[in-house]
Amino acid sequence: MLSILQFRLSRTSLSRASAATAAALFFGLGAASAADLSIPYKAPPFMPAPAISWTGFYLGGAVGYAWGNDHLLEYLTAGGAFTGFEQRYGTSGALGGVFGGANYQFGHMVVGVEGGIEAANLRGGWSDPLVGGAGNTVLNWQGSVRGRLGYAADSVLFYGTGGVAFGNLSHTYTNQLTGIAETTSSMRTGWTVGAGVEYAVTENMLLRAEYRYTDYGMSRYDSVTSFPGLSGTQNPRFNAVRVGAAVKF
Repeated sequence: MLSILQFRLSRTSLSRASAATAAALFFGLGAASAADLSIPYKAPPFMPAPAISWTGFYLGGAVGYAWGNDHLLEYLTAGGAFTGFEQRYGTSGALGGVFGGANYQFGHMVVGVEGGIEAANLRGGWSDPLVGGAGNTVLNWQGSVRGRLGYAADSVLFYGTGGVAFGNLSHTYTNQLTGIAETTSSMRTGWTVGAGVEYAVTENMLLRAEYRYTDYGMSRYDSVTSFPGLSGTQNPRFNAVRVGAAVKF
């Protein structure tokens, strides 16, 4: 009888211990869960998209408008004395062509080299009935090889450029008294300098706007048929604005 009573008491004690343990586990887990919920959730840090890289080769095209002037001074061919005759006249016209080059970027700085060639229709002239003379200047194509130095602000590049210019220039002189016209055409070299801005629409598509000044220097022409015995010097200079687009590889 005593043994049975002891067995029942033991079972009751075990049941109460198990219940206490279960309750402790339940409330402990609940408290832990509540503590977890009290900690604010932190999203993973935002990773911005990589900045545009200007390093690479590119090829594109541009169109624009140019304006400037030419300066004629007249001399005696034999002695080289200045005759006092001088003409300064404007030249202007459209142009367009292709360009290509390569850039290398380090930090915000971009260095590069670029070359281009374009057709042009720049022309202008003068007429002086008092001396019976007339003349004009025509530039029908030109090109350049230039260095570039720029500052990149992510997708925008501000740059300066300068280098060697070359082009085909012709000058025509007409004796209005005799009707004889004389034309010379030659390949000329000079220098060009300017600045521009480019915008990277995507990693591989670029848009640009540019201004450049070009000076082809002074050259001498000795008249043979229109004004025999006279020589002239020419100094054509042009300003040009261009807009263009390029693909970067």
